[in-house]
Amino acid sequence: MSEKELLIAIVSTILLFLISTVVIVLSVVRYMKKNYQHRQELLTMEMQVQEQTRRNLASDLHDNIGQLLSLTNVTIGSINLHDPQKAEQKLEDVKQLVSRSIKELRQLSKIVHGELVLRDGLIAAIQQELAWLERSGYYQVSFINNVTELVTQHADKDLFLYRLLQEAMNNAIKHANASKLEVVLGYTEDRLTIQVTDDGIGFDTTLMHTGGLGLTNMQKRVAILGGSMNIMSSKEKGTCLTIIVPYSNDKNS
Repeated sequence: MSEKELLIAIVSTILLFLISTVVIVLSVVRYMKKNYQHRQELLTMEMQVQEQTRRNLASDLHDNIGQLLSLTNVTIGSINLHDPQKAEQKLEDVKQLVSRSIKELRQLSKIVHGELVLRDGLIAAIQQELAWLERSGYYQVSFINNVTELVTQHADKDLFLYRLLQEAMNNAIKHANASKLEVVLGYTEDRLTIQVTDDGIGFDTTLMHTGGLGLTNMQKRVAILGGSMNIMSSKEKGTCLTIIVPYSNDKNS
């Protein structure tokens, strides 16, 4: 090999090495940038979920525990000490109302911290959430559970889905002006489906990205789970929101 050919080979090798180094560096930088953006999105979404949880907490305190304490106050005010027999009954009623209030607070605390979802699973958490809503007396609530068997429970994913369900229900309560709310749970081919339907005023879905319902953020959070979210709605005909996520039912998963 001549000196010229050797020089060309050396220069080519150096150039190839430099190009490869640049490509690797750019790939690492791009990965780090995407990873940072992903972590920022997760942080933002976590903050949104926490804010939604706080709103649900305030609503539950007002609707359930607030009502119990109001009844307690009224009962105490109606006690007539000059009628010992009735006074004794009233005091027993007060004890029961206080006991119920404490029980509700404990249950609320478990839901807020995700303990109910982590301990008893998603189905039990949905049932509890709908029971609370039904007790308000403002909505006709139904839960259709088409899941016959889930071998495994995915604690983190269950909690994530439960928070999404809370937000969907909160949207129906705040914006839909609905009187009926239906939640359907289904499972097929390693995919879990949650469907929330209301009979409210509906909305133009082409405008949902500009509205204040937080639906775009919900879609992003569902995408993090590798799932999809579909919304069907029209004015005066209600809204149907469907979330579908991968949910392995393998005993070894």
